[in-house]
Amino acid sequence: DFTFSSPVDENISRTTYFDRCWPNSEHTARFELEPIFIDGDQAIVRYQGTSTDGSRFRNVEVFTIAGGKVKHVQVYFGTDTAETVDQQEVEATVQAWARAIERKDVAAVTSHFAENSVSFLLAPPLVADEALEKNLRDWFATFEGPLGHEIAQLRVTTGGGSCAIAHGLIHLTGTKTDGTATHIWYRLTLGLTKTVRAWKIFHTHESVPFHMDGPQRAATDLSL
Repeated sequence: DFTFSSPVDENISRTTYFDRCWPNSEHTARFELEPIFIDGDQAIVRYQGTSTDGSRFRNVEVFTIAGGKVKHVQVYFGTDTAETVDQQEVEATVQAWARAIERKDVAAVTSHFAENSVSFLLAPPLVADEALEKNLRDWFATFEGPLGHEIAQLRVTTGGGSCAIAHGLIHLTGTKTDGTATHIWYRLTLGLTKTVRAWKIFHTHESVPFHMDGPQRAATDLSL
């Protein structure tokens, strides 16, 4: 009968707590406990957390104990609204997806996608018609070593619901198996949906501008 509450959760069950909150633990490197206050069957704990990207955050949690076990946890993490929390989670998801591409980790990349996702990629056809795993393996196989996959000007928009839009500019670098160096900037838009466990990508759109002259050639020489 454990329950958990926060500014964006109201007395959720143990199962929902682990499904919703624990997947994000992979982004946390460590916790440092600060003052602990005990009052009867309650303990108030303040701690500082360090994320894997080096950023820090500080929370306060109130634990209610019954029969030697934690019965309820109430966490306070500042003035963030549900929309702000969603934006942070979406940004973390997009960054994790980008890092998985750099490692050419097919399983990690696909783990961030919803079932039946749709992709509009730089390469033909107009709509990607191969399985995501095969598409990634074939693409990764054209490069030697890891990739550079930097996201610039990332912007996330949520409305407090179950959908979000993330867009930015990708700087893709790497060396092809024939020794050719790749250096290209292109535009990226991702549509994400909120599941019980995490945000998942259901729509991918990549594009480059094209010169509006006779040849109508792609403008792959642009950069920030």
